[in-house]
Amino acid sequence: MADKKLTLNHWLFIIFIVIRTAADFLTDKVLFQVGTLAVNFTSLIGLIIIIFALVVFIHSGAWREKLPLVRSWLIFLLLTAVLIGFSLDLKISLTEWLRWSSFFALFVLGFCLWRGGKNVTILIKTLIFSSFIPMLAALWQTASDSGFFDGERLRANGTFVHPNMLAFYLVFVITLSLFIFLTLRREAVEKYFYLLLVLPLIATLIFTYTRGAWLCLSLTLLLIGLTRFRIFLISALLVLAIFYMGFPVIQERVNSLASFSATDSTVWRLDLWRDAFSYSSVHPLVGYGPGMAETVIGNNRSVILGSSEPHNDYIKIILETGALGLAAYLLLIVSLLANLWRAWRRENKPRQKLLFLFLLIFSLSFYIMSAGDNLLRDSALQWSFWALIGAAMYAYGQLKPGKTVAPTEN
Repeated sequence: MADKKLTLNHWLFIIFIVIRTAADFLTDKVLFQVGTLAVNFTSLIGLIIIIFALVVFIHSGAWREKLPLVRSWLIFLLLTAVLIGFSLDLKISLTEWLRWSSFFALFVLGFCLWRGGKNVTILIKTLIFSSFIPMLAALWQTASDSGFFDGERLRANGTFVHPNMLAFYLVFVITLSLFIFLTLRREAVEKYFYLLLVLPLIATLIFTYTRGAWLCLSLTLLLIGLTRFRIFLISALLVLAIFYMGFPVIQERVNSLASFSATDSTVWRLDLWRDAFSYSSVHPLVGYGPGMAETVIGNNRSVILGSSEPHNDYIKIILETGALGLAAYLLLIVSLLANLWRAWRRENKPRQKLLFLFLLIFSLSFYIMSAGDNLLRDSALQWSFWALIGAAMYAYGQLKPGKTVAPTEN
């Protein structure tokens, strides 16, 4: 399909993405009330984006087309909608389900709006540039000794609710920036802008003090280097080594993993996961309702033991939606990885093939690290991620098995 000029729908999409990343700190803020129902930022913007996606989906005629992953998404959403009926708190569960539905809405918008090589590039650049406000806010926090205090240190969280959410979002943006750098022509001066942009992005990532995100980035770079760019791998390892040796705080945070101290968050997480998983045995099939993990943990663990967030998406899902919901969620993840793998193997256009590879590697790293943090709570990242997956799935849907396409540069 030929590239199209940006329409009003494209610009509305861009505005929504920028607002979501710039105003993540408003996530739980109540904006107004409808009777006894308090409407917060997450619910309002989620509902707006769902309606927007539905209008675009119908108007574009995309309902006539085959959407890869749509079956897995619908199984997950329809099943979890039914499980709301078993919830301890219907309002909380409905809010959480709407948030999950907004991720699907971004997937649909990515599929419907961002079609064609140049349009996908515009989408990727939009996702990159939307990180500027959170990044600059985080760097300002670091320079002014402000930000999120976790009981031990000040951590940069930018415009995000929590430093961990900003950190994993930055890993995604860094991955996209490197993709643009590696795929632009050698003579293009623009490519070096994206290479230089990686430096403040990594610096901001460091100031979040989120080891899981550091590991996620390291794993992503390692896999990219091993599968495609050997020189890139050596350069990446050298840069990571320089950052490790040049920043004592990185050494301290990384070395603390080896000590396995009782005061380290790793040990705390293991205790939390053991306790949280045991609570799921009360409602093993249907769970306590979407969004109820924090409530269930908080009701069963003393506040002196720390945060009641599960810090593990898979434990969160089984607590909230039981084994049925977990199976549906795992089906969605496996379907995503399988589709990206097939797309990477079948695609012959070098740039598009590389995009499938980068998305496959980031997705793999992301879902591995989901076992150690609350990444389903990171709505800004989920929006950006699923929008690009939607655009990629449109391109995958255009591939025909066995057909050879002459390599071209988009």
